[in-house]
Amino acid sequence: MTDQIILESNMTQNHTENRLQQLERWLQQVFAGKAFTLDSLPGDASARQYHRLQLAEDSNAGESRYIVMDSADEQDAMRQFINVAKLMSPAVNVPTLIAQDVDKGFLVLQDFGTVEFAHLLTDATPVQVSAHYQLAMQTLVALQTVPVDTATSQHQLPDYDTALLNREMDLFSDWFIPYIGVALDNTLWIPLKAALIKEVLLQPQVIVHRDYHSRNLMLDQTDSSRLGVIDFQDAVIGSYTYDLVSLVRDAYVEWPESQISEWINDFWQLQKQADLITADSLKQLENDMNVMGVQRHLKVLGIFIRLSERDGKDRYLADIPKVMRDLLIELNWLAERGNDEIKQAVIPFSQWLKSIMLPAYQDKFAAV
Repeated sequence: MTDQIILESNMTQNHTENRLQQLERWLQQVFAGKAFTLDSLPGDASARQYHRLQLAEDSNAGESRYIVMDSADEQDAMRQFINVAKLMSPAVNVPTLIAQDVDKGFLVLQDFGTVEFAHLLTDATPVQVSAHYQLAMQTLVALQTVPVDTATSQHQLPDYDTALLNREMDLFSDWFIPYIGVALDNTLWIPLKAALIKEVLLQPQVIVHRDYHSRNLMLDQTDSSRLGVIDFQDAVIGSYTYDLVSLVRDAYVEWPESQISEWINDFWQLQKQADLITADSLKQLENDMNVMGVQRHLKVLGIFIRLSERDGKDRYLADIPKVMRDLLIELNWLAERGNDEIKQAVIPFSQWLKSIMLPAYQDKFAAV
């Protein structure tokens, strides 16, 4: 068994070295006659690899640095990245595509720099935090001004439909529930999913980034007045509240609910100023956002466990308590202030979650 593990490890290492050699040969063609260095960047939740390329002749010039994406096993995702970049680029600041070889799985992109939105929030004053979020919401509203017809007819963006919404929530039942060791009551689970999906599909439809949070927004090193938007290849046509939930109830950044309520109101005003279709009232927007938030956070709980159990990326386990707190906030809001139909689904599920699931969850995550 030990020999087998060593053999597999050597094969993986050889594959990685061969892949890096292929990438370097391709880059030598792209940047013909120019010396460069290539530094691997920490991995994210995907199987893609990223590198920062630095041309040797002028290390201080912004245009001498690029991001290199290696998507060997995800060519379809790379094609979609290129497709969505072309769709979004007239409205928001996405990386300029410098060079590409989709068959090989290589892509050279503009480098926004190293400052994530999350970094901007560290030690920021309340005034600075507010300014950062206003910019993030303005950027999101700009994205939502892109016509849905253009996204579907010219770029074939898929719909955030019943099947996808349901499949995402089943990550909770397939991964999170077995991990904490309880049995899910399907007489509560199935009606909850159905009620959430019904409400989500009634919400105004826009282009949804689908991962619009503090690690996928960057301070553009060449223009600090703009945020760079990355990791958008999974974009779909869906709810106008999905990306707002991702931003203000971020899995990696926590704010008081009073602050989040202010930002929801700010976003509503920005949508109206941009003549976007939006909720008739602030309460309706809050309702729609909490409905969408329950769907998203059920999904994220499952994804974080899957990243740990299947992919060996245990660091996401530390973020689960924040996601669980957000889920409980959203369920409580809907149980108290949602419409009668959503209450009928949410209240019994929420009671089960608090009485059966939460004690097992707290035992499992006591040390987190």
